[in-house]
Amino acid sequence: MWFRALRLWHLQSPWALNDEDLEAALASQAFSPCGPGQSEQRGWTALFEEADGPLVLGQGPFQLFRLRTQERILPKAAVMECYPERAAAQEAKTGIPVKGMARRELLETLTAELLTQALLRSRRSWVLVNREQGLIMTEGSAPGPAEAALDALRGALGSLPVTPLRFDAPIDATLTRWLAGDDLPPGFSLGQWADLEHPLDRANKVRFRGQDLDEAEVHATLERGLRATALELHYQVSEGAAVSFVLDEEGTLKRLRLPEAEDDAPAEDPQAALDAALALLGPTLARLTHALLPALGGLAEPSSDA
Repeated sequence: MWFRALRLWHLQSPWALNDEDLEAALASQAFSPCGPGQSEQRGWTALFEEADGPLVLGQGPFQLFRLRTQERILPKAAVMECYPERAAAQEAKTGIPVKGMARRELLETLTAELLTQALLRSRRSWVLVNREQGLIMTEGSAPGPAEAALDALRGALGSLPVTPLRFDAPIDATLTRWLAGDDLPPGFSLGQWADLEHPLDRANKVRFRGQDLDEAEVHATLERGLRATALELHYQVSEGAAVSFVLDEEGTLKRLRLPEAEDDAPAEDPQAALDAALALLGPTLARLTHALLPALGGLAEPSSDA
């Protein structure tokens, strides 16, 4: 099951695109491989790898699609390995030391030459839209790939009024309160993972792994003024089914584990497998966010410059 980590974004206006309109928009920015001199290419790719396959899977309020990023692997060390010999040859030919601007130009020339020989690597990342809740979810915890996916979507749609989730109360303050045993919302329970740090000394950190978070050692850490910056939580989405995840101070969900996700048997039909996966993922995340976002204090009103 994918989406082991995700970042959430708040749509500032209703999402009006149906599956067919979204398919057409993404097709206008479909993926094409890197050319010989290109270092990176990204675009929207088919769900099932076939070049002419669908780009969008829709189920009720959910729309699932994915971005492919292809890059040429050229370490800086590989360029610098070739540089001394080329610089010496250029100096011998011109009689002028290769310094300053000449050095930068030679490095750019070497990079362009070596790019044509570099190996290719692709990354694929899922994007999930929940039209009812006005949320976009991007796969992964790192901000860079998430912003790249939003930029690519903005390029396909022409505009994308979206902001990171903002809450009326700081997330770390809420996590710290929950870790102290105060106001843990209904349906939620603590896991066995917590990161804490001192607000005035970020080097003063404590991590708890694989232990109950209601122990005296944890509370003693809070009494020393440390705040929770990441906290593992369990949420009971239905009877006998729970979601576990680590929520950090930026609102990112990491180490996401869905009910029965580990027991999913691979299906012979990729379409059927993806349909089944989305049928589990979409409603589960919808129930989770429906409970979690109000528990974090509710979404703040967007700023005028959002």
